Amino acid sequence: MLRRYWRLAASLLFCLLSYTLKSTSRPAAAAQLGPAYEILDLVNQVRARNGLPPFQINAALMAAAQNQANWMASNNLYSHVGEGGSNPQTRATAAGYSGYVSENIVGGTNLSPRQGVLWWENSPVHFNTMVSERYIEAGAGFATGFDQNFYALVVGRPAGSEPAVNVAAPQTEPLRITPIELAPPREDGSIVHVVQEGQALWTIAAYYDVDLEYLQLINNLSEDSFIQPGDEVIVRLADGQSPPPTPTPPLTHVVQTGENLWSIAARHHVEMATLLWYNNLTENAVLHPGDEIIIHLAPGQAPPPTPTPPLTHIVQSGQTAWTIAALYGLTLEDLLALNSLPPNPVLHVGDELYIRPQPTSTPTPAPPTAPAVPAGQESAAAQLSPATPAGFVLAPTPVPAIVRPGPSPTPTPIVAAGSNPAGLMGLAILAVALMTLGSGVIVAVKRR
Repeated sequence: MLRRYWRLAASLLFCLLSYTLKSTSRPAAAAQLGPAYEILDLVNQVRARNGLPPFQINAALMAAAQNQANWMASNNLYSHVGEGGSNPQTRATAAGYSGYVSENIVGGTNLSPRQGVLWWENSPVHFNTMVSERYIEAGAGFATGFDQNFYALVVGRPAGSEPAVNVAAPQTEPLRITPIELAPPREDGSIVHVVQEGQALWTIAAYYDVDLEYLQLINNLSEDSFIQPGDEVIVRLADGQSPPPTPTPPLTHVVQTGENLWSIAARHHVEMATLLWYNNLTENAVLHPGDEIIIHLAPGQAPPPTPTPPLTHIVQSGQTAWTIAALYGLTLEDLLALNSLPPNPVLHVGDELYIRPQPTSTPTPAPPTAPAVPAGQESAAAQLSPATPAGFVLAPTPVPAIVRPGPSPTPTPIVAAGSNPAGLMGLAILAVALMTLGSGVIVAVKRR
């Protein structure tokens, strides 16, 4: 019988360890499942950094994305138009998805999933697809062909569910992309890319894995500049060459159609909390085209009063402990510790979670009360206090009172400080009871 219990306990322990290891190795598992799942994991990381819930994986969208990736790899084409003139919506419907979709595509020689997501981050229209509140489900596909890697991301919202307000505008026209061949370094160490038809500055930045703003800086371009086929774009300066001074960043941003607070903050590399603070907005504020948003303070401009940070967070639909922790800059372990939650907690809409330590109120000790002076006695402080030397301050010192003859006080029994005769008697009785109980327990054990 005992051996069976040991086997059962060992089996339960093995299951618990297996589940724990599985839950703590999800990022690594995404890469092991293949580039398509790695793309989804990286996209959800982008959403978490912007305070958004992750996309839920949908099998039909996975099939639609994979079909388009296969078609692009077979034909060496980068296009949202697929086999038979299909578009993202018709492909998703054919795969069995009932809802509205949008699609991102990218590819290139030895292009990794991380480079592909970086490429989308540098493109406003593709970035909006990743951080849109309109879509809640996603699928991804990956294929190789003609020595290139092809990726497709399809995001969707089921039919019958209303999209959130202030959503990003969906893509209405297919976007064709020309693959980029990386230019080798020149003799002076510089790298210069010659622009081809269909290439944009942000595509060049993504393929060369450089920051878009740095590319604009060393080429003296702005975010609204256009490049034409045949233009030479400096990707890396010559050895020993210093970049020009960084231009002063703009102070405000005028909201364009399809933009929201998340995309504006990411575009200008401003913390979301800072953007809300400067503009006295909440994270659910609705923006309209033409609104002017403060993104930086002018020299000498005083910031608005610091708002009191929230103490708790109300769980919304689609949010998990991980996304809530990322929203407030916490680790998952910090959030669980603040709320005394177990690993992998199940959250429900409307649950209230602490996102910072609860304030502790320490009672202020009452000032000491001076002892009452018996009637008829007077203080001789003025007579007995010595003169205080210059430069010193003496703490108040109790002065003996003058006692006049009177009746002798009744002697009071001396009791140690903090003691209570009645309490001592109670403790003695309790000790005897415990000794008796203890002896009874010992006898009972001996009889067995």
